[in-house]
Amino acid sequence: MAENKNLEGYKISTMEDEEDYFDNVEMELDYSISITEGSMELGKDNIKEQKKYMRDSHGDMDDEEFLQNMQSVNNDEAFLRRAAKRLEVYEHQKKVPYFGKFVFKYKDDEEYLPVYVGMSGYQSDMNGQQLVYDWRAPVSSMYYAYEKGPASYNVHVDDMEDDEFSGDIVEKKQFLVSNGRLKDAVDTDSNINDAILLEALGGNSGVKMKNVVATIQKEQDAIIRNRTAYNLIVDGRAGSGKTVIAMHRLAWLLYNYKTLESDNVMILSPNSIFGDYISEVLPELEENSVPEKEFDSLLEELLFIEEEYESKLDQSEFIIDSGDQDNQRMRNIKVKSSISFYDSFNEYLDRYVPGIKFRNFHYQKVEYTGEDIAAMFNGRFARKPVYERFENIAYFIVDRVEDNSPKEFPDEKKRNLARQIQKQMVNLFAERNLVELYVGFLAEMEKKYPGISEYRNEYGKICYEDILPILYLQVYFYGCHSYNNIKHLVIDEMQDYNIFQYAVIDRVFGCRKTILGDRYQVLFYDPEETVVDVLTKIFAKRNGQGGYELKELFASYRSTAEITEFCNGILGGEGVGGNTVERHGRVPEEIQCESLDEAVEFINDKLSYGDMDAYDNIAILTNDEADAYEVYKQLSEYTEVTLITNQSVVYAGGVVVLPKFLAKGMEFDAVYVMTDGTYDGSMVTRHAHYIACTRALHELYVLDVVQPQ
Repeated sequence: MAENKNLEGYKISTMEDEEDYFDNVEMELDYSISITEGSMELGKDNIKEQKKYMRDSHGDMDDEEFLQNMQSVNNDEAFLRRAAKRLEVYEHQKKVPYFGKFVFKYKDDEEYLPVYVGMSGYQSDMNGQQLVYDWRAPVSSMYYAYEKGPASYNVHVDDMEDDEFSGDIVEKKQFLVSNGRLKDAVDTDSNINDAILLEALGGNSGVKMKNVVATIQKEQDAIIRNRTAYNLIVDGRAGSGKTVIAMHRLAWLLYNYKTLESDNVMILSPNSIFGDYISEVLPELEENSVPEKEFDSLLEELLFIEEEYESKLDQSEFIIDSGDQDNQRMRNIKVKSSISFYDSFNEYLDRYVPGIKFRNFHYQKVEYTGEDIAAMFNGRFARKPVYERFENIAYFIVDRVEDNSPKEFPDEKKRNLARQIQKQMVNLFAERNLVELYVGFLAEMEKKYPGISEYRNEYGKICYEDILPILYLQVYFYGCHSYNNIKHLVIDEMQDYNIFQYAVIDRVFGCRKTILGDRYQVLFYDPEETVVDVLTKIFAKRNGQGGYELKELFASYRSTAEITEFCNGILGGEGVGGNTVERHGRVPEEIQCESLDEAVEFINDKLSYGDMDAYDNIAILTNDEADAYEVYKQLSEYTEVTLITNQSVVYAGGVVVLPKFLAKGMEFDAVYVMTDGTYDGSMVTRHAHYIACTRALHELYVLDVVQPQ
């Protein structure tokens, strides 16, 4: 339970009261900084003295004394690292100690608890009083969840039931603090005062994604603090703060679950640029960065077939070039990403596995009958991946071989023998070539879907939509234990993954997950079967395990009302409309250009004559990398500009040119979208245009470049 303070005759604080409190916190922080620096100097001196003593007395020490001295040095060095991190936190807190306050009156004893909410908690080194509460602390949840009036918070204790504390919020304030100065204190009945929210949203985007702890909204905070979902699915419209929620949820999880370390968490992100863009959020929230991986990297790491296959980028470029053309491959992409195709594939495997014929198996002097092997394969080990069952059976055989030996086998010999036996059994009883097994399934489906058996592109590579079922087949047969240490997985841009990718993810990462995205920010999909339908199928509760909770976000905070209205109009009646924060700006412009030269000249004029001087990050978005390079080549003759491609790993801001598909999840102060004027001609081009235009915060320009006849 949070620390109470009985304030008899409590009255609402004045600005003078808040200035006094702020000054006191600043003074206390100065004191904490001073004593931390002093203890660090003492620690450094101790380490120097201990190391000198060890050097001078090395010849006289026995091993035990030497190890004791080494341990003492290691402990002191660990103390210095902790103190240095604490000092860094104090220095950061000096700039903005806290951003909000509420006073909670407990129902049981009618005591008052003033809670100042900050990025980090701060406890006085003078008297031990909690002067600032970390925004992730249970009591701080009331700041985001409640207005003045009845309120409550829960304290979670391990796996026991939560302790609930009820009462009333009798005062609530927000503060404007900058560089260690309290500029204003705003009384508010609401969650986040509109004026403060608009001031935050009206700022520039920055090179890296920023934390938004001071302006988290009620519906966002409820997702961040969710404890009940095994798989938490968040479907939110463009600009609703999904990625921000993901990063702050990670910080909340790491703070509240003490057994969870940063290396127990992983983020699946759309590309390396996005990974760089979000790289500073967790350190800002005083947590270590967590591992981040792209799905195609996971694919390359796990898949062990030797044949060449496409990447996601290859498939995306094909889809963009094809548009809504009724060609065989586009039909195949739709079918091979569908729930019905996934179900048919599993039915095929359900028939294949029980159909494996077992014969008597001999190894050295040990023999197992086909009936014995079948009983273990289909009975005792039936819940394991197919080839892992052979591994378990192999260990039984190894035990029999050892029984016939005069000596016990070392563990290493047992493992080697088991691998040999497993390999022999797979070769004898099961299909070894995963591609051939998949091709056999396609042949079965040919009658229902003519042309479905085509699985290679024009260059002979396995198509991306086909390599994913093959990866699923591999995990289905072999299993995967590479990521058993991951206890929470975050998946961003959930709409970029199909059903086989999620089926693989579910088997490779058996942990809790937070999955976020926007069902509409996808190039090609079946409106009758969205990614939400896929997710609710794959992550449905089975045998009392797993399950999901689905949350939707409709409010958009990124763009001005004018840009949001323009973007909603792109998709017409597809249902993307939602609430917008009433932040107004320039109406988006659509400019007709007779050539690429004219479009580049328009952009250069905007950059050269000061129209963009107020902005830090400006993006020019093109259809693909070839177009991006052409625009970059021309524009770089006039101004400083950076080209971003799929191989780029760092985003440094300024004026950048990049393909539309690389801009997902990112935002820019001003955006120039290059089109050929036909973006409303197909679902693919319309959705690509929507994704591109929703990246803009303050200004949006659409440049329709007329194609030569």
